[in-house]
Amino acid sequence: MFQLSNLQWKSFFRSASIAGNLFSKIIMFFAIIYVTLMSLALGFIHGVGSSVTNPEGENIPDPFSWINKEIIYIIGYSIVIRYLFQKIPILNIRSLLLTPLKKSRIIRYAMHQTIFSIFNLALIIYLLMFSAFVNLETDSGNLFLWNVSIVLIIYITNFLNILLNKKDKLVFVLFILLTVLKILEFNLIVDLSVYSKMIFYSFYETPILVFVPLLLLVYTYYNVHTFFKKNITIDTGLSIKVKEGKMNNFDWLNRFGSAAIFLKNDIRLITRAKRARSATIMGTLYVLNGFIFMAFADVYGEMGEFIGLFISTAGFMFTFCGMVPSWDSKHYPLMMCQNITYLDYLKSKWYLGIIGTILTTILALIIYSYFGLYYIIILGCCSLYNLGVNSYMTLWSGAFNRVAIDLESNKNAFGDKKAFNSKTLLLIIPQMVLPMLVFYFVSEGYDKYVAAYCIGIIGIIGIFLRNIFFKIILNTYKSQKYSALSAYKQTN
Repeated sequence: MFQLSNLQWKSFFRSASIAGNLFSKIIMFFAIIYVTLMSLALGFIHGVGSSVTNPEGENIPDPFSWINKEIIYIIGYSIVIRYLFQKIPILNIRSLLLTPLKKSRIIRYAMHQTIFSIFNLALIIYLLMFSAFVNLETDSGNLFLWNVSIVLIIYITNFLNILLNKKDKLVFVLFILLTVLKILEFNLIVDLSVYSKMIFYSFYETPILVFVPLLLLVYTYYNVHTFFKKNITIDTGLSIKVKEGKMNNFDWLNRFGSAAIFLKNDIRLITRAKRARSATIMGTLYVLNGFIFMAFADVYGEMGEFIGLFISTAGFMFTFCGMVPSWDSKHYPLMMCQNITYLDYLKSKWYLGIIGTILTTILALIIYSYFGLYYIIILGCCSLYNLGVNSYMTLWSGAFNRVAIDLESNKNAFGDKKAFNSKTLLLIIPQMVLPMLVFYFVSEGYDKYVAAYCIGIIGIIGIFLRNIFFKIILNTYKSQKYSALSAYKQTN
């Protein structure tokens, strides 16, 4: 294991993008600290029986019963979140297969790296903090074995995430099912929490049942190890399944002129590549982000509500357009040798962001119009801001993007550093700060409606200044052209 850790350490410091990687690690370090502190805080709050949304209200009468009712949803949603964001541990397996090390040893090392994932540690820290403050009258040994059982289940989901690779539809169905069941439970139609309490409370009442998740964990671990051993070989990918190809010309895009050819390629990319498709799905799911802040309106207030609705209209732009031109990294040098203009290429990416933003806005309007006129106004104004300001900022920031994406990889789109990383998040921050500041100061001075209109006016002004912004973007891409070409040629 020391040899493999040493190789990974050398790979990090010998990487062509070491500066960016080091900066990403630093940001990730602070993110881990934040998640840890939040887990500690939530564990304490729930352990003493308080409410996050209403801390001054009545306490939860029986916190332990409450947590057992909610565990089924916590575990279910953690599977979905893991699938989208957790790394699949196969980054360097194929290159290591060329070494004298045994395949089983390499596989075990890759699998054991996931044990200390923040997704696991956050849940474990929360459980420990909750258990430390929850008030139970019976023997603490039962509580300890209950914690062990839940931790074992957490690690079952950890390894299950690997087996679920490329199972987009299954994970999406799970997400929809959990959401529908939660809505039905909220409306007192179906109560899944009753069965959740019955199952998980039994680990406390009958501690010997701890062997059930233990055996399931062993079985899952064995299956993951077998899966890797059978499917990971040096020549993986040489055997190609031949399927009948279907060509869609997308003639309706011809109205965009010379940029249409790039637009067509991007849409084909979304329909054919798993990573691009997952990024698009994730961007669409951002439409539901508003409900998160609405549920905690007592905590976040009007500003939180604004942030949730703002992100609802910008999901596609942040997830997919935020990785421009990385989607073309494999053939970027070839494109730069062709008789095409940089302007047409950039306009095609801008048009794609515009189309995606308009579609997500329409979807958001359909969902949130039920809650009143204000939501329609704020969504419309936020959409205008994203069209007139953030579309340019996203495109401009892509000039400094040095993250190559391997479209042929089977790894999850958001589960690998090459597809979604802290740099992507950092580029989103300045796109959020300005509208937040405008909304805050204007709403404090006048009201939230005037603040929303100001956001929309800024967006309209940005739309009319398109030529000026494009001139700046074009010059930036030209100045960064050769450094981008050099970075995309790097294999590590």
